[in-house]
Amino acid sequence: MNQQVETLLQAMKAQAEAAGAPPMWELPADVARAGAEVSFEAFNQPMPESVTVTDRTIPGPAGDIPVKVFTPRGDGPFPLLVYFHGGGWVIGSPNTHRKLCAELAEGAGVVVVSVHYRLAPEHPAPAPLEDCVAAVRWITANAGEFNADGSNFAIGGDSAGANLTAASAIALRDSGGPKAKLLLLLYGVYDMEFEKPSYEANGTGYILEKQAMQWFRQHYLSGGASPDDPLVSPLKADLAGLPPAHLIVGTLDPLLDDSKLFAEKLKAAGVPTQISIYEDMPHIFMQLSAMVDDGAKGVAEAVTALKQALV
Repeated sequence: MNQQVETLLQAMKAQAEAAGAPPMWELPADVARAGAEVSFEAFNQPMPESVTVTDRTIPGPAGDIPVKVFTPRGDGPFPLLVYFHGGGWVIGSPNTHRKLCAELAEGAGVVVVSVHYRLAPEHPAPAPLEDCVAAVRWITANAGEFNADGSNFAIGGDSAGANLTAASAIALRDSGGPKAKLLLLLYGVYDMEFEKPSYEANGTGYILEKQAMQWFRQHYLSGGASPDDPLVSPLKADLAGLPPAHLIVGTLDPLLDDSKLFAEKLKAAGVPTQISIYEDMPHIFMQLSAMVDDGAKGVAEAVTALKQALV
């Protein structure tokens, strides 16, 4: 195993044992959510100093949606990335993912608008997706408020946020756009079937646990949504006509097979698709860019993909 990853995993295990806290899937969702806000702080340092970070709200289908806006140095208007954070549709926020978004803004010279969509189980499917689709529509139509060009945009996300990115692109395609120039899909979950080989190989001890994924799924589908709904499991959707996609995933991620299968289906549907698989990297490794060299390499690759798409 990569020595940096092994050291990090050992430290995280020791910290969890010292804290004596139960695993996330044994906690109420709100308690787990609050804990994630604290634990993810370790991943958010140091922040790029050249990026301006502001908070505001935008209109949504069930009230205002909070967003965190990352603006690079320069005059603009800048290209635009609408970003959906990970966290299994249950935990996480634009705050937990702020370093990654700032790095993308700084490196690619784009305005990143990170969306604080509603979370399950208080707001199960389809509420998070409805917020994401509405956010893409409003942000691109009002991009001038962000010093951005709404005609030159990408959608991106990690983990459950990559699921919402893919589902949003499908929903937007089916309802008349707008169409992104790129889907940036970071170690995403694209299917509610968790019996794939990578879940068995990587489902214990590598940051994202299979039991956590089952807990996330239970909460996300608690409103009665079907796991076979293509807007819940984009791997089951017709993918023709989607924007070009760039996928990044590590070999120690339970979601490895999801990325492989989704990339294959995108290519089969005629969608220009790139997938990069990082050896010995776990889930969320790009958020570990200050601790793991390949995390920084993954961020640099995402930056390059954005620059090439948003010209």
